[in-house]
Amino acid sequence: MLRHSCGYNSKIICKKCGTELLYRERAGLYCPACGRRVSVICPGCGKVWD
Repeated sequence: MLRHSCGYNSKIICKKCGTELLYRERAGLYCPACGRRVSVICPGCGKVWD
């Protein structure tokens, strides 16, 4: 489960391969299986998931 700075928790899945995304400070959200970097809008506050 990933936690946004606003407090919203969510399990985010890669659309390409179905693997759960990880968050790294420098890389942001990315898929460890296929290497895809993802930008997601937080449903809790409407801001980009950083």
